[in-house]
Amino acid sequence: MINALQRSINRANLFTSNSQLSTSIIPDIKGLYLTKISIGTKPSVKLAVVDTGSDIIWIQCQPCIHCFQQKTPIFNPKSSSTYKSISCNSTRCKNLPGSSCDLAKNTCLYSARYNDQSFSFGDLATETFTFDDSTNITRKRRLSLSNITFGCGRRNNLTIGDVELSGIIGLGASPFSLVSQIKSTFGRRFSYCLVPFYQLNVSSRLNFGEKALLSGKQVVSTPLFLKPPKVYYFLKLLGISIGNKTIGFHNSSKIGHEGNIAIDSGTTITFLPTQLYLEMETIVKNEIKLKPLRSNETQILKLCYRGLGVSDVHFIRFQFQSAGVKLNAINSFVNIGDGIVCLAFAPTEFLPIFGNVAQTNFLVGYDLDKMIVSFEPTNCA
Repeated sequence: MINALQRSINRANLFTSNSQLSTSIIPDIKGLYLTKISIGTKPSVKLAVVDTGSDIIWIQCQPCIHCFQQKTPIFNPKSSSTYKSISCNSTRCKNLPGSSCDLAKNTCLYSARYNDQSFSFGDLATETFTFDDSTNITRKRRLSLSNITFGCGRRNNLTIGDVELSGIIGLGASPFSLVSQIKSTFGRRFSYCLVPFYQLNVSSRLNFGEKALLSGKQVVSTPLFLKPPKVYYFLKLLGISIGNKTIGFHNSSKIGHEGNIAIDSGTTITFLPTQLYLEMETIVKNEIKLKPLRSNETQILKLCYRGLGVSDVHFIRFQFQSAGVKLNAINSFVNIGDGIVCLAFAPTEFLPIFGNVAQTNFLVGYDLDKMIVSFEPTNCA
């Protein structure tokens, strides 16, 4: 009976620990956040971009027709007994937007393209992915998740030119993202805490399941909205406050009365509609006593200063529906080197995006059952 009781306790502990996953998320000098993954039956650790603005998971694979340089060995599916190609007539292949077929092999092909001209093409397959899990900090473990659909990339290009990377982990809203594929184990919740880029040697946590729940007096929540093709998570931005001045969101009728700005961990700076940005830049310029550096039309970041201190910068408050998110200096300015810091916002005529600099030192939690995202100010280091 004692043995039976112990087995019951062990099973209960296993069930509890498997309902959550906490793995590392690491800042990268190129303005992205990475997580460690291992693939297949002979796993070696690789780094992939954590990207809420894309849906598919993909990793560079051998044989590579065109691959970008990476530090770690490129994954060879022939060395893994758990790798399985997906056939052209499978439901998964038919449901993947942009899929095609290699008729000679009867294998499904995927295609992933990104706004910065990066891309990945290759075979759609399933494989076992292994994560370092530190849900229990006294007993770290490696947690393997089988039958994960991913892209085995044969033609790949990442325009950022980062040799640390092996691919992308999509956390978007589609059925092919990681969070969607592991929902039967962890539910439809995940969270992350992004440390500022000046702390490159410090990691934080990417959480799934119960560990991703946010609760506290400082937590604010706002609705999430989805739009076809249901990849991005959208928020409704009502306005921006700087000091005692507030500007409303422009062009909402063109973008939609619900979600009008995407939240994206894979985009560094925040992009705002041009008119909104220009009004914001004017207010910030008037609030800061220093003289800005002269900019040119080709610069993405338009408002820059030399010798700007934290005390020179006012809080910027993003008023989302039902939630005010107060941005500190580290969220609103970035250091581009040589003692120069720039406003971490840019104008756009296309998709407005709430980027990762604005999200640093917040615990950001997504609940896809309630369709809300929550923010809690914290020290992520």
